[in-house]
Amino acid sequence: MVVSDEMVRVVAVPQAGIEPKAYLLGLLQHGYIDDALPGLEAMYGMVDDPDICFNYGVALSELGRVEDSLVPLNKCLNLDPSYDNAAIAIGVSLSKLERYDEAEVVLKAAAKAQPDNALVKQNLAATLARAGKPLEALPYFRQAASLAPDNPAVLMGLAQCLDSLEEHRKEALKVYKDLLKQFPDSRFAEAAKQVLNRAGQADLRKAVDDGFRPDAVEYMMGAMKRFAEIPREQVGRAVMEIAQRGQTGLEINNPLKRYSLTNLDGDFSGLQLLCYMHVGMALFDPVWIAAPGCSVSTILPRE
Repeated sequence: MVVSDEMVRVVAVPQAGIEPKAYLLGLLQHGYIDDALPGLEAMYGMVDDPDICFNYGVALSELGRVEDSLVPLNKCLNLDPSYDNAAIAIGVSLSKLERYDEAEVVLKAAAKAQPDNALVKQNLAATLARAGKPLEALPYFRQAASLAPDNPAVLMGLAQCLDSLEEHRKEALKVYKDLLKQFPDSRFAEAAKQVLNRAGQADLRKAVDDGFRPDAVEYMMGAMKRFAEIPREQVGRAVMEIAQRGQTGLEINNPLKRYSLTNLDGDFSGLQLLCYMHVGMALFDPVWIAAPGCSVSTILPRE
């Protein structure tokens, strides 16, 4: 029981119950932030405990009360200056509040004190990127990826940073592919697929002498002829198979890399499969349908 000028706080625990702090930290560990918040708030007003201060601050930040999170997080550091994660959490909260300069100072100090902490490097890089400093962010993303190779969030941050820098976009595509290959079930996989698909379509449309790629045009003409000779159902199965194969990336600029399909005889280059998919989709999507005698460019997806 703690009595203050404003209120009386009481925590009651059954004789065979769990110690309050352990119970609250257990709730947080399993993601029950809303359930833990009232208990954290009560204990924050009762005891000067760095763990309670830190977790209360993080819970407030996660629940959208970012401004309120700074007081308990700073109190945590005042109680225990060696509480490393508190500095990271303060930097994250400041970044969420778009106070990037302050966040950068805090996180750079944390990075200097903890040179092998991937989380510090990741959050510092993300803060710099949000502040419009991708070139400054890039080396920190690289360091974070080196320190935490099994973290898909770090790889996604690195890929997005590279993608924002025109001179590094080719490397960005490689990182997206690596992410998709290593972490196909992560929450970042779908976003990586979309980026790679857009890149493939852009490459397919790449102009040559103010026209379309002649090899792509030739492949599309071949696809139209071949699809006209087989049942529509087989075309649909082949298109779906190509789409599934493309989820892990097709090497459309490497003609030596060959692919085979269950639903279509032959061996194909990556670019050829992408062209076949475009033509096949045009047969089923009325937005893409080409009238008899029209040019191949008519069936290219519209922007």
